Amino acid sequence: MAGGGRRNRQRRPRAKAEEDAPVPVPVPVPVPVPVPVPVQVEPAENSPGKTSSLSSSGGGCTAQRKTPQSRLHPQPEDEDDDEVWLKSDILAMRRNLLNLIHRYYLEAISRLPRAELRATLARGILVGGHCFGPLRAPNNIIVNAVWYAAAFPLHAAADDDDDVRAVLATDGINRICHRSLQGLVASLRHYCPSISAADALYHLMDANADLASAVALANGTSKSSALRVMAPRNLVAFQLAAEAARHPNPTAFAHFASALPTVNAKNSLLQYLLINYVLSPGNIEHLTTVLVPELPDEPPQPPLKLRPQLLDWISSQRQRFRDTGKQVLDVVNMASQHYTLQTGEELVLHSVCGASLVSEEGLNNCFYHINFLASRKYPGSALGIPVVLFTEATVLAHDEICINLCVVVDPAKEIASCFACEANKKRIVHPTYDDYHGCRDFEEDEVDSSSNFPELLDVDYIFFDRDRDVVDDLDGRIGNDGICSPDV
Repeated sequence: MAGGGRRNRQRRPRAKAEEDAPVPVPVPVPVPVPVPVPVQVEPAENSPGKTSSLSSSGGGCTAQRKTPQSRLHPQPEDEDDDEVWLKSDILAMRRNLLNLIHRYYLEAISRLPRAELRATLARGILVGGHCFGPLRAPNNIIVNAVWYAAAFPLHAAADDDDDVRAVLATDGINRICHRSLQGLVASLRHYCPSISAADALYHLMDANADLASAVALANGTSKSSALRVMAPRNLVAFQLAAEAARHPNPTAFAHFASALPTVNAKNSLLQYLLINYVLSPGNIEHLTTVLVPELPDEPPQPPLKLRPQLLDWISSQRQRFRDTGKQVLDVVNMASQHYTLQTGEELVLHSVCGASLVSEEGLNNCFYHINFLASRKYPGSALGIPVVLFTEATVLAHDEICINLCVVVDPAKEIASCFACEANKKRIVHPTYDDYHGCRDFEEDEVDSSSNFPELLDVDYIFFDRDRDVVDDLDGRIGNDGICSPDV
C-alpha cells in the first residue's frame, strides 16, 4: 500500500513521573471530535426547522442539514433525507464513531482475564460481543461476550496453541466495530422512526455511542425520560439491532438484552462491574451464573459430515492464521524486549489486538504496525492493568525483524494518522508524538471505510463450530455436493 513517507515530528517533552506512571486503558470520556453544532438559518418555504454544519476532515467543507425532529412514535420518513448531508460529513461521523467504538473494545478486552479470553471469550467478543444493549458500551461488550460464549459454546475444544489464540484477529475486531455501529443505528431509528440514517449517526456521535443518550438528544428529553419510554420497545429494538449487526442468534440476544435491567436489579450487575473493573476468572464464573442461570440440556447432536474439499479448505485457512499469528507474536516478543531495554519495565503479554503488514512506496521492505495489550510486571510478580502499546517493526530480507519503535499509547488521546494502515483497512492506534512509516494526513475519500465484510475472515475458521457457525456459508461457496449427517 502506498504511504506518505516518514514525517518529522517534534517530540513532546514528558516528565519522569508521567513516564513512570501506569497508563491503563482509559474509561472512555467525551470524545474530542467535531460534533456539528446547530445554527439558526432562514427556513425554506414549507420546510421549517434548523440547520447545522459539520466540517469534514477533508478541508473544511460544510453540510447544511435539517435538525432531526424525532418522536418516539412512527412518523412519515423522507427517503431522501440523507441527501441534506454531504458524503464527506457522513464518512467523518462514521469514522469518529468507529474510532470511539474501537476504544470501547480495547477497554473491554483489557478487563478480561488472559486465560478465559484465549479459551472462550475471544470468540464471545468477536462473534457475539456487540457494543449495544442497556449498559455502557464496554459493559455491554463484556456481558454480551460472556453470555454468548456460555449460551452457545463451541461443540469441540479448540486445538490451537494457547499463544496463537492470544492474537485477536484485526479484521475480526474491525468487523464487530462496524456491525455494532450498524446495530446502534438500526435500534435508534426504531426508537426514533422519523430520523434518517445520517441523523442517527449525528445523535450517536453527540452521545458518545450511548443509545439512551442518543434517544434523549433526538427527542429533546432527559435520559431518564427516554429510558422509561424505551423500555416497552426494547425487545423489538434489540432484535432489529442484532439483525442489522448479523448476530448469529438475534432472537435469543433480544430476549437476553431486554431482560438485563431485571438482572441488574436482582444482582446489582452494574455495581459488580464497577467494583471489579479488571475481571478475574472467578468474576467471569459469577457473571456466567448470573447471565445464564439455567442452560437447557440439549440432546447431543450427531456431528455433521463434511466433504473432503471443505475439510481441506478449513484446515488450510486455520494453518495460515497460525503461521501469521506466530510471526506477529515473534514481533511482539521482540518489541517487549526492546521496550524493557529502553524503560527497564518488564511486560507480560495479555493479547494482540491489531496487526497491519504494509509496504510503503519507494521502500523494498515491508513493515508491521501492531497494537498489543500488556501488563507491567512489578516486584512480587504483581501485574498492573493492561496498557495498549504500539510497535513498528521492519521485515527485512529472510524474514529478519528490526524493531523501530515500541511505546505506550492512549486510545483516548492518540489521534495520529497513518495512511498506510487506513489504506490497508486496519484499525491501529498510532502514537501522536513519535515518527513512523506511513504517517500522513489524508482525505476521507482516499481510503475505503466501507462496512461490508462479505468474505469469511480468519477468525471464522479459528472459532469454527462445524455444527453451527459457518458450515452453511462454506458449503454454498465450495462445491455443490452438500453436507449430510453420518449414517446411523
